[in-house]
Amino acid sequence: MLAMIRVMSSVNTRQFSSNLNHCLMPRLLLFIILYSFTVLPSSAKNIEALIYSATAWYRHPEIPQINGFLVRLCDKNNINVSVTENSNDLKLNNLKKFDVLIFNNSTNLGESIPKNIQKEIIQWFNQGGGIMAMHAGIVQNGTWPELIEIAGCDFDSDSDYVEAKFLVNPQFEGDPILAGKKTQFSYTADWLCFNRSVTGLPGVEVLLRLDEKSYVPVRNHPSYKGKKPMGKDHPICWRRNLGKGRYLFTGLGHDVRSLNTDFARNHIVASIKWTAEKTKSK
Repeated sequence: MLAMIRVMSSVNTRQFSSNLNHCLMPRLLLFIILYSFTVLPSSAKNIEALIYSATAWYRHPEIPQINGFLVRLCDKNNINVSVTENSNDLKLNNLKKFDVLIFNNSTNLGESIPKNIQKEIIQWFNQGGGIMAMHAGIVQNGTWPELIEIAGCDFDSDSDYVEAKFLVNPQFEGDPILAGKKTQFSYTADWLCFNRSVTGLPGVEVLLRLDEKSYVPVRNHPSYKGKKPMGKDHPICWRRNLGKGRYLFTGLGHDVRSLNTDFARNHIVASIKWTAEKTKSK
């Protein structure tokens, strides 16, 4: 700390110095002693996030726009983002540079990522990495069993782009990922159904569910013939601690319009921070 004292030329400098020493020296010594035992906090390190958006099945048309949206959103929230569709960037040596790996609508990852790199991703996760899947980033269609096991389920069907009612898990009311929402609220997007509920799986915390009475869960599509809704227990946002690794899924992310709201922006940022282990859930 630098202190500067200006003395007017009309003041008797010798008398001023004597008075100054008499008045300030004890306080200055006390300040120096206290300051020497104070540990100043270092500047917080930005989160390093890697987005992977390659697809091997259905490709959402707005993937590039969503990547751009996430880069801009994260830049405002001390999150550095790299974007790739090259599976070689997911090798262990490169993943070690990142806190969180985000799968942006990256369908059938087991077909776009070679087996050897899949193993390195799982190794990174087990060593403390964080994986976040957005919308169709959870859609594997059985192609990557190890990742499906981490997520807790796989894709089964989806709805049209419609308004549905979110049900907030009261246990986590006030959690940053819920962005201030309580009890229930309506939201418009494309909603996924899964081949099973993750409720009750080890390490899983379900933050949001869908009220299937508020919309039609399975749209009319030839490939969905015979598909059934999930029923009363339809998780749509959950997180999971599994060993040292962290996994989070959010159903948002079909397109930019489903993300560009106050709720979604805060929800996504808080989700990234949790997955990167830069914040603690309540």
